[in-house]
Amino acid sequence: MTRVIAVANQKGGAGKSTVTVNLAVALGQAGRSTLVVDIDPQFDSTAMFGLSPESATGTIADVFLGESEAGEALMTSVTENVDLLVGDGRMADVELTLVSQVRREEFLAEALREVQGDYDLVLIDCPPNLGLLTVNGFLAADEVLVPISMVDRNAYKGAATLLSTLQTLRRRRVSVETLGLLRNNVDERRNTYQTLNEALPALDAPLLDAQIPMRAGFHDATTEGIPLVVRKPDGRAAQAFRELAAEIQARSATHTTTLAEAA
Repeated sequence: MTRVIAVANQKGGAGKSTVTVNLAVALGQAGRSTLVVDIDPQFDSTAMFGLSPESATGTIADVFLGESEAGEALMTSVTENVDLLVGDGRMADVELTLVSQVRREEFLAEALREVQGDYDLVLIDCPPNLGLLTVNGFLAADEVLVPISMVDRNAYKGAATLLSTLQTLRRRRVSVETLGLLRNNVDERRNTYQTLNEALPALDAPLLDAQIPMRAGFHDATTEGIPLVVRKPDGRAAQAFRELAAEIQARSATHTTTLAEAA
């Protein structure tokens, strides 16, 4: 069964696109077929694969506008076992058109229905806000992964607001869980890291064991359009993403076992 994970934080700069792309690569290298869906108008995930909307036969904007089916807009094999639904700057305008639409929060879920069964995992890179596109991501997902930059106090506030939104959706019977908080841009020597790390339990959400270290190589990889896990596979950051991929898969197995036992 396909597992759909939205990657989100209300605060920009939390590293959600970097997490989405490198986690997808790590999952792909572990033999898990993975689809990245880039609904952020900044289309950073697309750029991190070295691609652009102009290079694609179709984009996520075309899908939302009814000009293409999701399967027609896929860019396949952007790296090992990873496909991409290409992002598009026009998504900012698309979000405005959604306001007047019926069932506007469910467009993405409907669009992905025809393709998501072809994958083990789908990762949705959401915009850095809680607008209609992000809500579309939540309603299409089973779980939400929340990266928190451990050098930015405002990332904590953004995560808290996002978790509150998820609680509101669950009260409205939307079945989306919090996969976990991911500590990103980690430098344990910094006072900010220590302060935020001590505060994270107050968010009352699962805290993942994996931590993504701060590395200048992420900027170089973004500039070159090559995911860091591919560009520097033996580095500590790449290893951290492999640990994250393994932890997420293990949590899925544990959750499935628990459900089976309960039944």
